[in-house]
Amino acid sequence: MSDFDDLALMSLLAKRELMQILASIDGEKDLIVQPHLMRPLDKIASMTLLQQHNCSRVQQLQPGANLVWGDSVVHRLYLVRPSVSIAKVISEHIRAEPTKRYSVAFVDRKCNACEREFEKNGVFGLIDQYELQLSFLPIESDLFSLEIPQSNFRHDAGNVYSLAKSLWQLQSLYGMIPAIYGIGKLSQQTNTIMKKLYLEIGEPRPSPDRPISHCFLFDRNVDPITPLLTACTYESMINDTFGIYCGKTTFGSDVTDRLRQKEGNKPKVTALDNNDEVFSAVRNKHIGAVSQFLSAKTKSVQEGFDKATNLKKVAEFKSFVSSELRPLKQQQKLLELHICVCEVIFDGNKGISERLSLEHALVNGTVDSNEVFAYLEMAMCKQQDLWSVLQLACIWSITHNGIPSKQYSQFRSQFLRAYGYDLLPLFHSLMVNNFLVQRDLTASLPAIIRNSSPSATATTDKPTFGFLAKRLNLLTTVKSGETNGTNAKAPNSMNYVFSGAYTPMFCQLVSDTVASGWNTANLKKTFGSTVFCEENVLSSANRRPDCRAQKAILVVFIGGVTYAEVAALRIFAHSKNFRLIVAATHIIDRYAFLKAMANCTCT
Repeated sequence: MSDFDDLALMSLLAKRELMQILASIDGEKDLIVQPHLMRPLDKIASMTLLQQHNCSRVQQLQPGANLVWGDSVVHRLYLVRPSVSIAKVISEHIRAEPTKRYSVAFVDRKCNACEREFEKNGVFGLIDQYELQLSFLPIESDLFSLEIPQSNFRHDAGNVYSLAKSLWQLQSLYGMIPAIYGIGKLSQQTNTIMKKLYLEIGEPRPSPDRPISHCFLFDRNVDPITPLLTACTYESMINDTFGIYCGKTTFGSDVTDRLRQKEGNKPKVTALDNNDEVFSAVRNKHIGAVSQFLSAKTKSVQEGFDKATNLKKVAEFKSFVSSELRPLKQQQKLLELHICVCEVIFDGNKGISERLSLEHALVNGTVDSNEVFAYLEMAMCKQQDLWSVLQLACIWSITHNGIPSKQYSQFRSQFLRAYGYDLLPLFHSLMVNNFLVQRDLTASLPAIIRNSSPSATATTDKPTFGFLAKRLNLLTTVKSGETNGTNAKAPNSMNYVFSGAYTPMFCQLVSDTVASGWNTANLKKTFGSTVFCEENVLSSANRRPDCRAQKAILVVFIGGVTYAEVAALRIFAHSKNFRLIVAATHIIDRYAFLKAMANCTCT
């Protein structure tokens, strides 16, 4: 494991592919990139490298924006994800200036629908088409993402192919993974496509020094509740407050105005990774422990500065300036930034304790439905963010197998009066996706009867949340007068990411497999027929992973991963002395996740 390069070869291959495409295009060229691909592009190629391949400028393909041709530019290369709407925009550009030269590099795959759109607009013969495999991008040394936009994922079946192709590429570079476990329909589809790729392109080599011993494929549709709950880790709350994309966030004036050294009026784009020593230390901490840590660290840095006042010899002072002053100033700057970020997070989450208590009571099944409805009524009267209101309603619906019919009707009516009747289609979409539904007669049975079913229902093959939570031991049982035992300062359980109330389902499955192995028969009783175990070696894949083998475990989230799950898996891996790698189609933004389920593009 000491020689493992954190999947760096995958980014290197993507960079080589892009450079080969640029080299095949003669003359000076402009690169036109979709906005959501700008940061992924930055992960594989710097502007200096692009300029070395006669790429004079990078422009964003914004809706309605006018692209400018440079005086010496003779060619345009579009870097886009395939879609009919994008093909239509590119066609309009070509028809406006047909004497220019054009190429398009489709990320991951070409698309027949795009080619038909080019033909329809009469530009098919005027544009050269390429494919660029943009595989797992390094967000952190243990976190990788395809960075597929949340809004695109549910509506493009080709994204599952992109994931399967990336997993095939990973195994081609690092050796076939001996054991692959999966739960969910998308996991099955991914595994099926991988097998087809083995036949069409070639089977990865079985390598004795392979760095990855086990792979989990988890379908987000199996666990929709985790992304909806409010996570309390620092990184999760930054994502909820400011948004994080491709390992970077943008801090606006609400943060920059608090800094002692103003850096102009422009938003501050900040990389959030382990190169930031302060962020690295607090990213996975419970938000309740972050302020105390930052305060203690600030005091320590100040003591470092005070040390200089006691120096008497010139040589000592020179040594301090050359070796200690710069690191202290850098730490001071980072501490100030994260203290200001914490202040903004706390200001924006005043009164959140009542919301958290309701969420935790909902997942534990100890809530009074009238109390939830009263809270939602109050939130709507105060015109709180509509997506925050819908999130809580969806948590209520999912955890209780639907909302009682009377309260559902009242909630829908009041919601539409408060936010507008044009939002009525949201309720249909959320109902179709089983996020916000009325409770039927069978679901209105007492919870003890409903949750006593020995397996997933035969009709839907989808178990209820209550059954899963009980079966997998996801909830914390607390006796009267006791605390849940979660220590925010030094957490020892994965449920700390939700303040001890709930353990993320997929994280618990990884923990159970490490402890007891993978039992396909029992898991099928829990999740239904979408459970599988693929063995690529002679030894049994059902055996539990062994940390003594010094191999990594790869956990793949199809449909997105949350920072709460990443933090929970990190603390688990640290406690068990495992190397664990998380890979995903994308990292979930809670609001974008719910909007995708509601088929909504509105803000």
